[in-house]
Amino acid sequence: MIEPDMKERILCHMSKTTVYSLADVRTVMYHQDVGQCVLSSQGAGKISITYSGDISSHTATADGYVVVNRLRNNHGIVTIEVPQNSSADEYLRRWARYLKNAQSYLFALTALNIVDQMGGFTIYCEGVTPQKIPERAYDLTSGNVSWTLLVANISEG
Repeated sequence: MIEPDMKERILCHMSKTTVYSLADVRTVMYHQDVGQCVLSSQGAGKISITYSGDISSHTATADGYVVVNRLRNNHGIVTIEVPQNSSADEYLRRWARYLKNAQSYLFALTALNIVDQMGGFTIYCEGVTPQKIPERAYDLTSGNVSWTLLVANISEG
């Protein structure tokens, strides 16, 4: 049996604890002609979102004033690691092969949504294209491959 004082300390500590789990992050990719893949349920591992553009800059004038420039750059890069030969890797390869031969108006129609259920926010990616098909290595054990995806517009909600 837990003593009342100990129970209070545990509950107090728990209220200050933040829980994170990759299992609570849902990653879904969609292209109208290739279909949808829930990458998170197909073995997607590490996901990194990198914004490429600055959101502001400062310009110093000759007379000592500073002009604050507000920039609207929402493009960036999403890097996703998936197990080699997984369903996620197969989907991404099929998608990249399709885009190589697709007509121009179909090239940048891919969307990618990353939903952090514990954090309570979603990252929306539009105009997703592969930078290149990743290298493939063969070794004694299976490894991960890293897909670099260029994104025209990244927004958070």
